[in-house]
Amino acid sequence: MFLYLQTVKALNRKLLFLFSAFCFFPLLLSAQLDPDKNCLQAYQHILNLQFQEAQRILATERAGHPSNVTPVYLDNYIEFLAAFIKEEQPLYDQFRKDQARKMKILEKADQNSPYYHYYLGNMHLQFAILKGKFGDYKSAAFEFNHAYSEFEQNQKKYPGFLPDDAGLGLVHVLAAVVPDTYSWVLKLFGIEGNVQLGLAEISHVAEYEGTDESIKIGRLEALFYLSFIDSGIGKNTESSLRILHSFEKAEGSSSLQASPLFVFVKVSILNKSHRNDEVLQTLESYQANPSGFRFCYLDYLTGLAKLNHLDYSADRYFIKFIKDFRGRNYIKAAYQKLAWCNLLNGDPKKYEDCMKLAATRGNAFIDADKQALHEAQGKQSPDVFLLKARLLCDGGYYDLALHELLDHSVREIVSSSRDLLEYQYRLGRIYQESGDFEKALGYFEKTIREGKTQPYYYAANAALQCGLIYEGRKDFQNAGKYYRICLSLDYPEYKTSLDQKAKAGLQRIKDVGH
Repeated sequence: MFLYLQTVKALNRKLLFLFSAFCFFPLLLSAQLDPDKNCLQAYQHILNLQFQEAQRILATERAGHPSNVTPVYLDNYIEFLAAFIKEEQPLYDQFRKDQARKMKILEKADQNSPYYHYYLGNMHLQFAILKGKFGDYKSAAFEFNHAYSEFEQNQKKYPGFLPDDAGLGLVHVLAAVVPDTYSWVLKLFGIEGNVQLGLAEISHVAEYEGTDESIKIGRLEALFYLSFIDSGIGKNTESSLRILHSFEKAEGSSSLQASPLFVFVKVSILNKSHRNDEVLQTLESYQANPSGFRFCYLDYLTGLAKLNHLDYSADRYFIKFIKDFRGRNYIKAAYQKLAWCNLLNGDPKKYEDCMKLAATRGNAFIDADKQALHEAQGKQSPDVFLLKARLLCDGGYYDLALHELLDHSVREIVSSSRDLLEYQYRLGRIYQESGDFEKALGYFEKTIREGKTQPYYYAANAALQCGLIYEGRKDFQNAGKYYRICLSLDYPEYKTSLDQKAKAGLQRIKDVGH
């Protein structure tokens, strides 16, 4: 966000990065640009994670326009992205330490500008997202309240100020899907979550076709928002792909498509759509700028895409991620995926060695790491046929996945009650993704019935998928029934993300009057 200057145009910037309990990534903050375009050039470099070049341009801007405080906020944006991407505690601690100083600068802005409360709202929203990522949930909730209050004040003073919609929309979406452990704080402040309202507000900005440059930039960031949100909690792949297509065709987007942030967005949507070949093509064609800020998570995603293709050279990407990344999340998950490579490659001893590291290295804050820890603490390695079916289904290779299960007898595959439960669940998922919903519902029902008292995620996700199928048929009564079943079950694996999706489903069917 940037201090309002009467002689310059405003640039609205926010970027959301979704992967924690919810898998969201913070987007751009709004900004003010000088006519000399120095700040715009710096902004473009920031989007491409070329922070050193951005800082060089900002130094030029400070020398030429010492009264312009725009570089303060661009510096803040660099620090924000660095802390969020690297997930390193010292970077977060420094960001928090600088919070009061940054807010004081912002509060000295022209209060008669429509950007005043808007900038304050975006800054608080940014603080909230980062604090939430680092587990400071109560403080994050207070920041959300401040952000909501600023956006509300601005709407009252400037009801036609379009950029407000994106910030308010994000607050409404996030408030609807936050974990129950701190949603009570938001409710205490009277902040009601509403996914559909939030998406409509963000879409209002994303669909802008006017000539105002600041709002045109805001359209791109709103498309970023929609992409991240839909890849995380959207109800179907078609909507995600439509958003991606709109993003790629939007005016001005070509300058962002070399950014690792855009690569991340695109891969997230393609993964949700089970288009693994396109994921591989996107990641393998991406060339990281050697002077840019490292986005190590793309190595993890490359390893995952290769593993979904049953290409066991995936192991070197997981090893690279583990070696280079010093953050909080996906370390346990990376060791687990490395273990899977070894298991599928016929080396159960290396599988065990990697799973021991998964048990002791990294943290268990997000669902992927919790599931890896759960597997590491168990005494049973995954069945090879079930694991192959899972990976192939995730990659969109449904016929191959089905053959992994049906070309072998159940006795060859199933050696425990968990295996049997997963076998039924995997068949349900494969038939669902293949479009045979009746067969899918049959297997999901069986999974729910036999797995609802077991400590595995299969029954909960089966219920969620039933809800999505019935919602797609506009049978909202049954959809609500299965979303509530999903929320009612107790299990340690993937609970945060499944609960978020079930809550979003209940909100959607409520919004259509059922």
